Amino acid sequence: MDVNTGEPLAMASWPTYNAETMLEDYDELVADPNAPLYNRAVMGVYAPGSTFKMVMVVAGIDSGKIDRYTIIKDEGEYRKYAASGYTPACMIWNSSHATHGEINAMEALRDSCNYYFYALADEKGVSIHTIDHTAKGLGLGEPTGIELFEYTGYRSNPETKKALFKGDNARWYPSDLIGTSIGQSENRFTPMQLCVYATTLANRGNRYKATFMNRVVSADYRELLLENKSELVSHMDISEETYNTYSHGMYLVTSTVAGTADTTFMGYPIKVAGKTGTAETGIYGTSDNGAFVCYAPLDDPKIAIAVYVEKAGHGGSVASVARSILDVYF
Repeated sequence: MDVNTGEPLAMASWPTYNAETMLEDYDELVADPNAPLYNRAVMGVYAPGSTFKMVMVVAGIDSGKIDRYTIIKDEGEYRKYAASGYTPACMIWNSSHATHGEINAMEALRDSCNYYFYALADEKGVSIHTIDHTAKGLGLGEPTGIELFEYTGYRSNPETKKALFKGDNARWYPSDLIGTSIGQSENRFTPMQLCVYATTLANRGNRYKATFMNRVVSADYRELLLENKSELVSHMDISEETYNTYSHGMYLVTSTVAGTADTTFMGYPIKVAGKTGTAETGIYGTSDNGAFVCYAPLDDPKIAIAVYVEKAGHGGSVASVARSILDVYF
């Protein structure tokens, strides 16, 4: 997406089909269990996983709960609710019983440290109202404006939970806040929304309508009837400190050995601000979904990219798709 206009420069959904023979192949396409007629880019709603963590940084700093250097010690398992049997943990703890130690907000993005964001919400007091307001301002769970049928998904908050569940399951628990902080719980967004989100981060709070339309001309091509212009849908004030924090943290993701996309972007000639996401599917025995969002160049963003692959595993494994697009663009 062009970050300065909201125009998608490329959009793809896979598996796809041959448009020239779609009518002849229609019965076969409809019966295909992989649903090639389903446009995942604008209709697939998925948990964003750790790509959501920039929401938390914006919410935390601009609400005054933390600054860019606020230190939280990663203790592996978050044991505040252990007596109730709830002990969410960092991925690095689950894989090797290691921790990220004492880290700040930028390092938490670099490492994608779940524990940092659990504590940011549950101990530092970044409320679900603040998180929800921030996510909305960044375009998540909101119509993108694209000239295609799209689903808008929904943000994880008490109202959403009441709408989706009944009885005790509809209550809002501390575990819901903790899950929300890392892009899980009831967060569900489309890849197009994730791209708008990345664009809005790049623009420091300016959210543009997503639009394919360039212009409308008369049937004989002689008269210009309408020339489309970029449309600012909303603006959210993001402080300079906040912008510098998440931008630098996202750059650490792609440029340092500890970053979760380092193997894809280490030594890349263009500075890229990126974030990986690994989203649980909630289906036993099924691989996690992989997500990656980015914008580049870091110092003067031109384009933003969102990649989402079902059952791809770790988000770092899909970052190479974004790199291929950046190769072509630059």
